[in-house]
Amino acid sequence: DDVIELNIGGEKITTLRSTLTVIPTSKLAQMFTDPELESKLPRDKNGAFFFDYNPTYFNFLIDQLRAIKRQPKRPGYQWEFQAPYI
Repeated sequence: DDVIELNIGGEKITTLRSTLTVIPTSKLAQMFTDPELESKLPRDKNGAFFFDYNPTYFNFLIDQLRAIKRQPKRPGYQWEFQAPYI
């Protein structure tokens, strides 16, 4: 379980590969489990994976993935997500 350095819209975020891959069917998990896909991801000048996203929203996503990872009774693929009601 290696440490992954991310550059999200100019903000450095560090997390574990297991956090990014906790939901195996997600696009993010696919990017970091398939070596061919990972090799095609853009990197910044320091070698961090670069994503042109809003870091505030991405931090929220990472927090949600970390929360899921702490729930050992429910594998990531069993989680169901619904849009919040407004």
